Amino acid sequence: MTDTLVRAVTTDGNFRAIAIDATEMMAEVSKFHEASQLGTTVLGRALLGSLMVSNAILKGDERLAVVINGDGPAGKIVVEASAQGEVRGYVTNPTVELPLTAKGMQDVAGAVGSNGFLQVTKEIGEGDPFTGQVELMTGEIGDDLTYYMAKSEQIPSAVAVSVLVDPDGTVAAAGGFMISALPDASDEDITALEDKLANLPSISSQLVEGHTPMDLLFNLFGRDDVKLLATTEVALYPEISKRDYERMLATLPMNDLQEMLAEDHGVEIVDRFTGKKIQFDEAELSGIIAAKDAEGL
Repeated sequence: MTDTLVRAVTTDGNFRAIAIDATEMMAEVSKFHEASQLGTTVLGRALLGSLMVSNAILKGDERLAVVINGDGPAGKIVVEASAQGEVRGYVTNPTVELPLTAKGMQDVAGAVGSNGFLQVTKEIGEGDPFTGQVELMTGEIGDDLTYYMAKSEQIPSAVAVSVLVDPDGTVAAAGGFMISALPDASDEDITALEDKLANLPSISSQLVEGHTPMDLLFNLFGRDDVKLLATTEVALYPEISKRDYERMLATLPMNDLQEMLAEDHGVEIVDRFTGKKIQFDEAELSGIIAAKDAEGL
């Protein structure tokens, strides 16, 4: 099954909805980050939430970067996402481990921390990027993105994200939804929605049972009360090629390159988004230096 994100609207015109299932993508992410159950859960929530926010506030080729830093043991979380359904990200300490909560859940809030901020930077066309920042509310990520949408985007929303990771590290389910109130929604409509959300089965349990992103919305609003607008495949950004890293190295000062060559006889670059290591041996680094020298750089 291809990972998908759906955009929909309720037939009464009161709410806009986005739902996502990215279980396969998260299974891939967990492997190359060699993350713990908790680390995968933290990063997964950030990736899924950022994808939904990007599809709610961006258009065309626009993209955004989300930084979450709550001063917790997971460290800083960085995510980049686009309106086209592409995403990548990393958590500084992917192997973070903490005892389960009193409810037997992964302690995401404890790992992220709540003494910090959530920052969203939007790249929209040729102008300067726009950055909005809010204090972390709980460190649960979904709550924090909910607060960001209300505070910075002025869009009352409910963001729910769920990542279920088995003890052996297998990602059993990863998905979520984001419900935003439209101008015609009354206080009574919003209260009724909050009541429904409080009594809804967990997202992960619905996905494990085979429910689709649209099913998540059908189960919330009713099958006849929500209309599909668009479906987008979601996937990780393509990996940066070794050739691209070579170009990046060539932009470094000549003294730095020569120092790498003399002291390390090469260079190793670690891609934070994939965990992969890119090696440039002595001959390759010498070639970069020679080309740079020939161009008089």
